[in-house]
Amino acid sequence: MTLTPSDSAPRHTDDGSRILLEARFDPRLKHYFMLQALLIQLVTFFGIILIPFWALLIGPVVHRRQYEALECELTERSLNFRRGFLFRVQKNVPLDKITDLALNEGPILRFLGLCSLTIETAGGGAGTAMGQAALVGIMDPVEFRNAVIRQRDLAVSGQGSRAIAAEPQSDASGQVLEDIRDSLGRIEKMMAAKKD
Repeated sequence: MTLTPSDSAPRHTDDGSRILLEARFDPRLKHYFMLQALLIQLVTFFGIILIPFWALLIGPVVHRRQYEALECELTERSLNFRRGFLFRVQKNVPLDKITDLALNEGPILRFLGLCSLTIETAGGGAGTAMGQAALVGIMDPVEFRNAVIRQRDLAVSGQGSRAIAAEPQSDASGQVLEDIRDSLGRIEKMMAAKKD
């Protein structure tokens, strides 16, 4: 299995969440990045001139760094991923907001033996870019998707370890509600006594 469980030495994110699983990315993803860049250059006039320089000199270095900057972690309550070495992008998707995880394969991805895992969240749909994120080239994407869905279900149902830690807050909320109920009862008694 190419997924990396974090059971042996528990690691934590910056916000203190325990990392349950780290995804690994397929090395063929560097070729996908190169093909994407070359196709873009091919459709532009000035890009055609750059193709030999990009393919032989610049591209291999840029796409290797781009590949090395990819990270994806499943925590108890979110899916965190980072990409980019010049312009860093970090997304933290709360598990309870994830509505669907779809596996997509275009012709180039299929040729390279890769697929894309599209994360749809509440507030976004298939026709919009809002509320979506895509992870391209995750190794064992079906296993990773299933792990995310299992953890999402645990987080939503309140059975995750974070939900257990949150129980005292619900008890405190219950106490506040009981205090409000008692106060309302006293107010009703005082109003009834004034009427008599």
